[in-house]
Amino acid sequence: MSRTLSVRRTPTIDAALADIMRVTDADTTTEAVARALDLYASWLKLKPGTTVVATGHTRRVTP
Repeated sequence: MSRTLSVRRTPTIDAALADIMRVTDADTTTEAVARALDLYASWLKLKPGTTVVATGHTRRVTP
């Protein structure tokens, strides 16, 4: 199934996309959006009262 997703570009949207691209391994806008949609779909499937723990690590930028 293929669907077209149209998003109005605004400075806020561009900044959010830049953040997602910077902290993920996404190489393209399409990949970043697909990952975000997958994460959101998983979030919506959680039962009320579910405890969610987020973990992370510091990324180093190499010169």
